[in-house]
Amino acid sequence: MKTITNKSSFQKNKLALSIAASLLISGHALADESSAKDKELKLEVIKVTATKRVESIQDVPMSITAINGSSIEEAGIKDLSQMSAYIPNLSISEGAVNTNIYMRGVGSGINRSFEQSVGMFIDGIYMGRGKQFRAPFMDLERAEVLRGPQGLLFGKNTIAGTINLSTAKAEAGGDFEGKVSVDLESEYSGKGITAVLATGLTDELGIRLAVKSTETDGYMTNTFTNKDNASEQDIVRLALHWQPSVELDAHLKIEHSESSVVGTNAQLIKVTPRGALANLVYGTAQGLDPQINGKKDLNTSTDEVLNPETRDVEADNISLNIDYSLDEGTLTMVAGYSAYESSMYQDVDFMPVTFINTNDVDDFDQSSIELRYASSAGNTFDYITGIYYQENTLDLNIWSNVDYAVLDPLVAGAFQQMGMPPATALSVAQMSDGFTRTSNYYQETDTISAFFQGTYNVTDDFRIIAGGRYTMDSKTATRTSINATADSSIYDTAVELTPTTAPILPGLPANLDYLVLSAALSSVMVTDPVGGGTRDENHFIPSLKFQYDLNRDVMFYGGIEQGFKSGGFNSSPDATDENNEFEDEEAVGLELGFKADLLDSRARLNVALFRSEFDNLQVTTWNGFSFEVGNAAESISQGFEVDGSFLISETLTFSGSFSYLDSYYKSYATGPCTAEAQAGGESICDLSDKETPFAPKISASLFLDYVTEVGSSMEFKAQLNVNYKDDFFFDTDLDANLMQAAHTKVNMRIALADIDETWEIALIGKNLTDELTFAAGLDVPLVNGGYMGYTDAPRTISLQGTFRF
Repeated sequence: MKTITNKSSFQKNKLALSIAASLLISGHALADESSAKDKELKLEVIKVTATKRVESIQDVPMSITAINGSSIEEAGIKDLSQMSAYIPNLSISEGAVNTNIYMRGVGSGINRSFEQSVGMFIDGIYMGRGKQFRAPFMDLERAEVLRGPQGLLFGKNTIAGTINLSTAKAEAGGDFEGKVSVDLESEYSGKGITAVLATGLTDELGIRLAVKSTETDGYMTNTFTNKDNASEQDIVRLALHWQPSVELDAHLKIEHSESSVVGTNAQLIKVTPRGALANLVYGTAQGLDPQINGKKDLNTSTDEVLNPETRDVEADNISLNIDYSLDEGTLTMVAGYSAYESSMYQDVDFMPVTFINTNDVDDFDQSSIELRYASSAGNTFDYITGIYYQENTLDLNIWSNVDYAVLDPLVAGAFQQMGMPPATALSVAQMSDGFTRTSNYYQETDTISAFFQGTYNVTDDFRIIAGGRYTMDSKTATRTSINATADSSIYDTAVELTPTTAPILPGLPANLDYLVLSAALSSVMVTDPVGGGTRDENHFIPSLKFQYDLNRDVMFYGGIEQGFKSGGFNSSPDATDENNEFEDEEAVGLELGFKADLLDSRARLNVALFRSEFDNLQVTTWNGFSFEVGNAAESISQGFEVDGSFLISETLTFSGSFSYLDSYYKSYATGPCTAEAQAGGESICDLSDKETPFAPKISASLFLDYVTEVGSSMEFKAQLNVNYKDDFFFDTDLDANLMQAAHTKVNMRIALADIDETWEIALIGKNLTDELTFAAGLDVPLVNGGYMGYTDAPRTISLQGTFRF
């Protein structure tokens, strides 16, 4: 059983439940009082491709959220991390190594070779690397979020769910159309422009060109360098549509993007130094920058001695989708190429001392093709089947440097207090070379799979959906590391000269130098210079579901589906023989729910109950000096999700979602320990029955959308959005210092537009209550008791102008 929540937490959750219930009840009350003239009003039918067919979201037997492209653009949502704030049970945020992607409390740990637990597909092409989740949004048609294991139709690495993005398509024979949209934000000098041109060149050929460019000075200020975290993004996309006949339909997309960020939004959020090394490093940092305070604000303090902190990504994506209609079905080919080059320089001590710096250079490319056949719908037995092949290469170059020069005076002073001559003390303490570690990880992956899903319509109202996917996965990886350190005899001499009882400095232990040196060198001494290997996996993923139509407006569904995430090899320079390889994860997901269109399609209510069990979880453990990787945990994710909409009147629409999540480790006896526990000598802590990170118990979103005519030629639009998230932990060790407190964020948009939508001017406010929150956090390396967090954006007000022609 899970630990019992405290009284205040219970009251808070009870309040959230009461608010959600009252909103739903009030919505139905308003509906009963609506006038007869409004009865013809109906909610929009939302079309999705979650089942590899185009169908209404109300006919899809799973928990799914869909947002159309115009809503994403109007809300000023720039990427997936911003979109996740609007969707309960989804969290996407920047991390020190990977992008943190969690759905229903399940995600991947910190290792560059880990594949994601949530799969992303853009126009049918799988995007499995975390850096691909950071791509900016532009000219989207729709975003779909599918929760729970999706292994049958989407394949491996979708054990927690799938994000399915569709870009806007060209249209053969279409009319000429264009759009220019400009965004301006004054406080942080943000500006962006998006332009789209589309036309049918002939009746058989259409073209669509979209470009986007954005830049901002950023909302964080580095108090050491007096610089902001500026960023720039540029993206261009060409789409073609060729339809030479009624039967043949082909879409081609070619896209190139470049992103550059200078500076960081990472900051120290709390520092309580525990131990000699932590005291030395943090004390030195305060001496270099007196403004560093270890408090939560919009300031950071990192050095630029070697290079400015930068994150640069250049990516290319090509996709080709061809549909050919046959008498009894449709044959589809989806082929794609995806590649990126990334360079990320980071000051990973997150302080102004030149202590620990890293530079990650990634080179990734992937090619894939899927052939599938879908029978026409409406038969007694409908089916979809296909084969999939993918190959990719990953080339990681990781450079790390630890420079002890900043500690020399303090260590020399400690040695002098032991009676060592000043010259000798300084000679022993001088470790300016420190050590530099260069590591290369190269991996090739080949995946081939085949799947079949059949739908047996037992009656007009009841159907059974069953199938499976068989996958063969092969990986070959090599890892080499080179460590350049100072003469080990220097460290041996220092240890020999250390007394065990005599005091050195007030408040510091007698064996100061030993602690400093052994702690700093621990990760180097245990590193294996060579790692990797070859592994082959074979998996069969079954799925069984049912659907029952109570009537034409209410559908019940349920099912069970398995999934897996492939194993691999530890890419970390800290890898040893013991944690060189990790095994595959497995998941089993159960879901029951119903979807209902009510009040003559003016209201919509969807409810899902879920429980998923995850075995052999791939985890990363921070032991105080380095990361350890392996399969050491089992977890359970369970709860319920509710979403609904109500067209109150011709001008006002209310919608909302609510979720309760109970995600915890069923077994994790060898879990990581908090910094305080590590300072007390503990290295392994039992986290069984404890909650998983990024798993708020309560999440809720409310939307009000109002549109009315102003005179005879204009429209006034207003949108209000309120998002609530309960407490959740950032890190696996469940340290209370790395917890995001419960919070509510309010967003609003007001706009004036031409009645024909030729032009529109809008004012967009995000985080209007100016909540200071953090997207992720970690322990500061080698500074026990130091914590850092990635700061979310504060309140921003922007002006958006759009012109269509």
